[in-house]
Amino acid sequence: MSQENKNINLERMAEEDYKIKFSLREKEERYYKEKTKEFGLKTIDRFVRYVPNPSKYMRMNITFAHRDLELIADAIANNKPWAVISGLNPSGPLHLGHKAVFDELLWMQENGAEIFIPITNDESYVVGKTKSLAESRRIAYESVIPSIIAMGFNAEKTHIFVDSDYLDIYNIAMDVSKKITLNKIFKVFGLSESEEGENPGTMFYRGAVQLAQILLPQYEEFGGPKPTLVPVGIDQHPYILLSRDVAERKGFIPPAELVLKFLWGLDGKGKMSASREDSMIFLTDEPNSVIKKLKRAYTGGSVLGDYQKEHGGIPEICPIGALRTYHFELDNRINEQCSSGELLCGQCKKDTIEQVVEYLIDHQRKLPEARKRIDEFLLRKPIKSIL
Repeated sequence: MSQENKNINLERMAEEDYKIKFSLREKEERYYKEKTKEFGLKTIDRFVRYVPNPSKYMRMNITFAHRDLELIADAIANNKPWAVISGLNPSGPLHLGHKAVFDELLWMQENGAEIFIPITNDESYVVGKTKSLAESRRIAYESVIPSIIAMGFNAEKTHIFVDSDYLDIYNIAMDVSKKITLNKIFKVFGLSESEEGENPGTMFYRGAVQLAQILLPQYEEFGGPKPTLVPVGIDQHPYILLSRDVAERKGFIPPAELVLKFLWGLDGKGKMSASREDSMIFLTDEPNSVIKKLKRAYTGGSVLGDYQKEHGGIPEICPIGALRTYHFELDNRINEQCSSGELLCGQCKKDTIEQVVEYLIDHQRKLPEARKRIDEFLLRKPIKSIL
């Protein structure tokens, strides 16, 4: 085959590759728009315009939608108490997808929020993400909690609890379970009782415990009803609906919702997920492992450098660009350089490797000291008002 024919074939490959990537970008944009409309959420634009110091994620539309964020804006403006609840499963070390949420939580804490972080090791065990309750508990204390502390949270305004060790959460779950029914759970999640899938009893258990975690800051022991905010991925919206319904039945303030876009996995197959280890970078990964993952990562660029210079890249579906934008840049400069064809994937990957490795080395250096401080952050306050 002549060189000319090879070049023609390569250009055709580049064109076909871009068609796929444009399609992915359109699907991504359509997904968030449709879900925002379907769930009756508002865009973040108004909040960004009128709040003096919106977070980086809000300015860059990574945090993109909300419900009742006006209550939080009022609390910030008038120095009123407000709380944030953000839980996670301890099925493995935290990864950079988790870090995005915790960066947003740090902004909230700087603006007056009390932060509650449930570590749902019971759920990890019940749904089979860990082999035993003991394993989920070990991961929580040895890996997850130290990583959270190392990010720089204020111990006086951060309350972390592991479900299986904070037994009061189950008393609250019993309390809120009187306000929900299986029919309500099926309706909110769009299921019918005849559908196969998760055991209804398991769904009820998980629902009751999650509602207990979300409503915990509004119990008497924490000062009673107050504005609360739950940062979530769009797939967690049904739990917010349930919590708002139960809150009204209990005389609490319905929790507000803040929705973040998922961080793209390195394999280009959707969000970072613990079920696909090559899709993510753990905060405990060794530098050599990180370098290998990033070098082979999917990108929004072209197989041909000249083609990318002419047509630009597609940063909206690029996990490399997303890593830099989410974690290391203050604006959308990287996306603009990619879209214009000014920045090619080779250089972008090189810069990303340097930034990620530097961050991980620094984070891991802080972990030994963070492990010594766990007791400062653990929530132990007994809940007696419902007994």
